[in-house]
Amino acid sequence: MKERINRIADVFLIFWNLPLSKIEPKLLRLIELLKKNGVSDFNFPYIFVNDIVTKSGLNDFETSMRVFEKTTVFSSAEFAIRFYYQNYFEKTLKQMEKWSKHNDAFVRRLASEGSRPLLPWGIGIPAIKNKPEIHIKILENLWNDENEIVRRSVSNHLNDISKIQPELVIKFCESRFGVSSDLDKSLKHALRGLLKKGNEVALSFFDYDTNWKPKNLKLDLKKKKVKIGESLPFQIRFGNPTNKKTKIRIEYKIGFLLANGKYGTKVFQLGERMVDAKEEITINKTHPFRPITTRVFYPGTQNISIVMNGNELIQSEFELVKG
Repeated sequence: MKERINRIADVFLIFWNLPLSKIEPKLLRLIELLKKNGVSDFNFPYIFVNDIVTKSGLNDFETSMRVFEKTTVFSSAEFAIRFYYQNYFEKTLKQMEKWSKHNDAFVRRLASEGSRPLLPWGIGIPAIKNKPEIHIKILENLWNDENEIVRRSVSNHLNDISKIQPELVIKFCESRFGVSSDLDKSLKHALRGLLKKGNEVALSFFDYDTNWKPKNLKLDLKKKKVKIGESLPFQIRFGNPTNKKTKIRIEYKIGFLLANGKYGTKVFQLGERMVDAKEEITINKTHPFRPITTRVFYPGTQNISIVMNGNELIQSEFELVKG
């Protein structure tokens, strides 16, 4: 994907072999014509327009920022802005802080999305990874933004930080609950990585009792051998041993065999629910092993475990075989 973006921008610049100040009106005219032909704003396939800016204007910070402010509304400049972090870190940081107060939601989103410590497919910026707190001011400006697309970006940014400095994200979130249900959802999305890791403080924000344990927990795999391309059906049975309603978060974790013989784990959510006193629960689930672009399946012994309120409680193994 990134190679295609790069190639399209290069081809444009064969014909527009000019500095960005001269390309700017041509680029904005291109966007105007695309819109007239029915192309909507914030359209990912046209993300190459921002690479045109970077390739022709990296030596012209002011013009680049002026153009990004317009192009990011049409197709996000989240990847392109990171080259300016590389070359003009402090100036870019100040520009992003300014954009976090912009009147256009897509520009405000850029301030959060383009500055993420672990932006997928974006070039890494060591100065951000090593000091993710530098963008807290931006996140404080945007966490309760009126636009969901901005709030979602802030949640993803905070989730990135939680992988580097979890205590920073916990501190950011802990005093912000209770403003509205929508904002509480955004904060929960920000904490999703810590919830999956069973972080006790994060779980406590949502009233999950990490000391709770189910009664008579059973994990029943309907197959012990699964072909790549097929699915693994399984069933969970358990009871609530207490005499009161209990809020539980249920997940399952699969240990995927890797090429080096080690295991990589991924957590999948089975749901959150209130369980009545002494209630008996049965959950049926099917996990697919069809080929996907983001994961290679290696035949051999894999494992699956059940996690409740952050505690890994029971595990079973199965064989993954070639289809």
